[in-house]
Amino acid sequence: MEYREIPGIRIPLSQIIQGATTLFGDETVSHWENLLDDVMASGINSFDTGLVYADQDGTCDERLGRWINARNVRDKVIVIGKGCHPAPPNWEKSRVLPECVGVDIEKTLDRMGTDRLDLWLFHRDNEEVPLDELVDAADKQVAAGLIDAWGVSNWSIKRFSNAIEASEKNSWVKPEAFSPHLSLVTQEQPPWEAVTSIAGNRAEDDREWLKENQIPVLAWSTLAGGYLTSSIDSESIQNPNSLLMAETARCYHSEVNWLRRERATELAVKKDCTLEQIAVSWVLHADFPTHALCASRSKTEAFHNVAAADIKLSKSERVWLESGEIIE
Repeated sequence: MEYREIPGIRIPLSQIIQGATTLFGDETVSHWENLLDDVMASGINSFDTGLVYADQDGTCDERLGRWINARNVRDKVIVIGKGCHPAPPNWEKSRVLPECVGVDIEKTLDRMGTDRLDLWLFHRDNEEVPLDELVDAADKQVAAGLIDAWGVSNWSIKRFSNAIEASEKNSWVKPEAFSPHLSLVTQEQPPWEAVTSIAGNRAEDDREWLKENQIPVLAWSTLAGGYLTSSIDSESIQNPNSLLMAETARCYHSEVNWLRRERATELAVKKDCTLEQIAVSWVLHADFPTHALCASRSKTEAFHNVAAADIKLSKSERVWLESGEIIE
């Protein structure tokens, strides 16, 4: 597995980033401290969290921070925080405002018991808010030493590129990372409102821009909400017997996507690996530097995800997986 440098961040990021869903909500694993030990032992040094990730028993920020402090590994790990997401009591009200940037970062730092974040992302966007105000607010947090670098999640490529231009024009610290959905399969329907996907034909121009500019991409939902895992079959996806499975089917199931999944399964047999590893490897072989957010739920999953980073896919194999087209 490669470790890649992002400007401003003190140590290189592992290609696999541990996703946050195992630390809060219905997906929380028992003995999560031991899970994080196993994740780090696998070679993963980057951990995703977010201010809005919380349940009735606590927050992802606090749990992750507690583990980092107990293990005394703050300088060995990369913490990726997020803020400016709608929150209770009004989930419909945008919080993408310059005044929310500092408030959210301070709250995350307090929860985690740390003095800085390695990377902080705007979790959502609001194009009605002047871009200069948001970039200036992020720049101030870097200048104050509270975050080492910043980026965006679920922004359009146009807004992201405009943020870079605004940074350069005003001598502000520019955004260094872009975090959209990216997986072998496309989103038939978005899982949540106001999310950005760069998968599929519709986002071809976006991916070309990322290639030309070599922007680091932190790809979420690389396994498409479980669609690209061996835990489902054609019967369970067409007749879901749980809310989670129904949501996966709503967002990702289509004839085209199922054919992609079948090709990935076929290639996994040839390469003596798993469907999940092919899906992760496909994302990591993009034409721009890509990191995959994978919410490993066990030691085995963590080591399998790391191993996926070393599975080689040729350009022709990537094209075949996506389109079924055979190229020489």
